[in-house]
Amino acid sequence: MIQFVVGAAAGYVFGTKAGRRRYEQIKKASSAAINSPVAKKAMKATRKAIAEKLDPQPRMKEVRNLKTADGHSVLEPDED
Repeated sequence: MIQFVVGAAAGYVFGTKAGRRRYEQIKKASSAAINSPVAKKAMKATRKAIAEKLDPQPRMKEVRNLKTADGHSVLEPDED
């Protein structure tokens, strides 16, 4: 608890010394980093990896124009 209070106080002091201009710079840089195509691609890959870990059953889709002799559909993993 004491560490949190000390950290919050230090952040407040440094924040007030840096001023509004520095705050806007940090905000703009973080927004640009979050909205960059590289970050979005990494986020998508991370979400997909987590989803695959949480859902062990792969999503399947039907292969078009491919049926077995007894009329059953042939399935393959869905890449989306």
